[in-house]
Amino acid sequence: MAKRRAIHHRIFEVTATLFVIAVVATLRSVFAPADDETIPNVAAPIGILLQGLQARFPLWSAAIWCSTLFLAGLNAGRYGVKYSLYPAYTLMSIPLLGAVAATITVSGDYLVTSAATILTLLAVKYIVRCIMRTGSYGDLSLSMLCFGALPLVFAPAAVVYAAMPLLVLAVKAKWRDWTVAVVSLAFPLFACCYVSWFRGEEFIAPALRLCESVTEPSGYSFLRTLNPAGLALIGVILTMAFCAVSLIISDRYSLKVKSRAAMRFNALLALLLCGLFFLPSGTATIFALVAVPASILMPLIFVRMGTGFTELLYRLLLLCAAANIAVMGM
Repeated sequence: MAKRRAIHHRIFEVTATLFVIAVVATLRSVFAPADDETIPNVAAPIGILLQGLQARFPLWSAAIWCSTLFLAGLNAGRYGVKYSLYPAYTLMSIPLLGAVAATITVSGDYLVTSAATILTLLAVKYIVRCIMRTGSYGDLSLSMLCFGALPLVFAPAAVVYAAMPLLVLAVKAKWRDWTVAVVSLAFPLFACCYVSWFRGEEFIAPALRLCESVTEPSGYSFLRTLNPAGLALIGVILTMAFCAVSLIISDRYSLKVKSRAAMRFNALLALLLCGLFFLPSGTATIFALVAVPASILMPLIFVRMGTGFTELLYRLLLLCAAANIAVMGM
C-alpha cells in the first residue's frame, strides 16, 4: 500500500510539473516572446495551411500548442512503461519532454510546432513498439509514414529522407525491413507530388519547392535569445543525454537487447534532429522535435545511476528552466 501511494504521488508530481511548464512557458511565449521566437517557419506544403489557420485564430493556436505539449509529455512517459524500455519503473520522460521542448525557446508558429511534435511522437511510438513488441512491418511502416510526413509540415526535417534509412539499418538490419521503411518514408512526399501533378503542376514541383525551403534562410539564431540561465539549462540537458548514451555504450548489462536497440535509435534520432540547427531554415520548432527522443533517452540515468547525482541534475534542470523563463519574460 505504501509503495502504491508513493507511485501515485510520483505520478502526480511529474504530471503537475509538466502542466506548470506547459502553461507558464506558453503564456510567456505569447505575452513576452523573444525576437527569434516570432520568426515563422519557412514554407512547407502543409505548414503553409497551418500558418494561415493560426493567423485567423492566434489564441486558439497557442492553447492547442499548450495542450499538445502536455499530452505529448504524458504519452512519452506512458510509452516507457508500456513497452518496458527501462530496467525499472520511471515516469521521468513526462517532465523532461516539457523542459526540453518549452523552457529554452518556444516557436511562435504554434500549429506547425504542434503538428510536427505529434508526428515525431507517433513515429517514435511505432518504431519503439515495432522493436520492443511486434516486430511487424505494419508498425515500421506507420513510423516511417509519420517521419515522411514531417517535412511536409516542417521543411528543415526533409533531411530525414536521406538519413532515416541509415537509422533504420542501425536497428532493423534486414533488407526487407529496410525496403518497407524506405517505401513508407517516401510515400507522403510521393502523394503530395501526385496531388500537385493532378492539379496541373509538374510532378516533382513540391519536392523542388521543399528543397528550396530547406536552404532558405529563416533568420533564426537561438544563440541570440540565450541568457546565462538558458546556457546552463542546455548544459544540464546535454549532461543528462551524455550520461544516458554512456550507459548504453559502456554497460552491456544496463539494458535488454531490444531496449538497447530502441535507445540506440532514439539517441541517433536526437543527434539527427539537433543537426537541423545548422540548417539556414532552422527555427525554434526544432527544440520541440528534439524533446521527443531526448525525453525517452534521458530517464535511463534515473534507474541506472546514483540517486543523489540524478536528483541533483533534475533539480538543476528545473531551477535553470524556471530562471530562464523568468529572465525571458522580463
